[in-house]
Amino acid sequence: MAFIISGSDVISYAEALDVRDKDQRLFESSEIDFTNVPDAPGNLNNYIEDLTQKSTNRINEKIRASARWREYLGYTGTGFDINSIPTFNPNKIVGRKADFTDMCCYYTLKEYLLPKVADFGNPESSEVQKIQYYDDKFNEIFTELINMLDWFDDDQDGVVEDGEKMVRFSLTRRTRGRRSTTRVR
Repeated sequence: MAFIISGSDVISYAEALDVRDKDQRLFESSEIDFTNVPDAPGNLNNYIEDLTQKSTNRINEKIRASARWREYLGYTGTGFDINSIPTFNPNKIVGRKADFTDMCCYYTLKEYLLPKVADFGNPESSEVQKIQYYDDKFNEIFTELINMLDWFDDDQDGVVEDGEKMVRFSLTRRTRGRRSTTRVR
């Protein structure tokens, strides 16, 4: 598990091998075959790594668009212009890199690879169920990472200090919604 880095910039959170390890049967059964496709990539690994780059960009945009990210920038004092979307720099990720790799693999599988072979006419097909499984896994890790901002080194000194950590604990509790409340006048 490793980030793909070009120069000093992170361009992908996962390599082709990481994606192949998550769902080996998909690739061993040769369901994804590019031999008869025009303009097909010369190498499946190169194609998968292109998809992981797309996934990394989407994940970065999801982080950047989250209200939690704006809250974090305010907390660390980085600040932002209210009229622009705050940037997210993946080069500042210091901790929990394995989680980012897993998240990138799940996103690549659910958004780009499995839809190529899924039978969406049959909601009980194994590929459609895998897409749902990988979607759940992706959302679980994404929510955890965005709630536990203990992996981002805002000042790029190589260490995440206490002032750069912002942890939100999620409470699971049962509540009664407004629909179940009866008001008497």
